[in-house]
Amino acid sequence: MPEHKMVVFDGIRYRPEDAPARPAPADETPPAPAAEEVPPAGGGLFDPSAHNAPDVLAHLLAADEDERARVLAAEAAGKARKGILEATFPPPGTSGGAAS
Repeated sequence: MPEHKMVVFDGIRYRPEDAPARPAPADETPPAPAAEEVPPAGGGLFDPSAHNAPDVLAHLLAADEDERARVLAAEAAGKARKGILEATFPPPGTSGGAAS
């Protein structure tokens, strides 16, 4: 019998020379960007027709007045979804909650 030590990976025994290469563990993985941080496709402006209604509403909630007007105009000219066109938003820079 050969004199070699077996290596176990994922519950499978291998000879050391036949063992699969394992990637070195990374010290730290960078966090995935949040949905608001991802730039629109093609680096252009936000296109509401390319997104579902909850994504458009989230974008509008975080947007300033000019961006809201632009996106709502694009929505009206495109899909014209009632839930988006009739939504109301707090002024930009406010929390939207009740005053204490």
